[in-house]
Amino acid sequence: MKESFRGQSNLHIYFAEQYLTQLETTDKSEWGGHFHRATAESLIWQLLLAYQCHLADLLEQQPKFGLRVPAGHFNARSFTLAELPPEILELADREVHSPWLKSLVDYPFLQTVGSSPSGLIASDATRLERIELDFAECLAELKSVIARHRATLMEY
Repeated sequence: MKESFRGQSNLHIYFAEQYLTQLETTDKSEWGGHFHRATAESLIWQLLLAYQCHLADLLEQQPKFGLRVPAGHFNARSFTLAELPPEILELADREVHSPWLKSLVDYPFLQTVGSSPSGLIASDATRLERIELDFAECLAELKSVIARHRATLMEY
């Protein structure tokens, strides 16, 4: 079987599902909370990779637009041409207006702890201003968008 962006996207979705299951079944305090954060960020990374592979698949499946897959990290807003596939235009709009996708593509992996009153490195975890994502919602929404786009591409 030939390697494809679609297959890669499917695999990243599978890994994201595995991480979500792991998050739901492990104790948040394991490894002092680091395990939960590392697992959550691994899940986010898998969702981002699935999203990028989906974008690459859209480009590959619609050669009439003549777009190549960019090197490095990219999202739908990375494309600046006047004529883009409608799916890319939709996703670029969603990256700005849909909270789940905006939070996902703009997720800052290295979030700082903020200043503690005593100046110590450790601080109260409830005071952290981290971006919180609803992982199950992000996964479900991404799977839904991918499935809808793939069904549309079958019509071409």
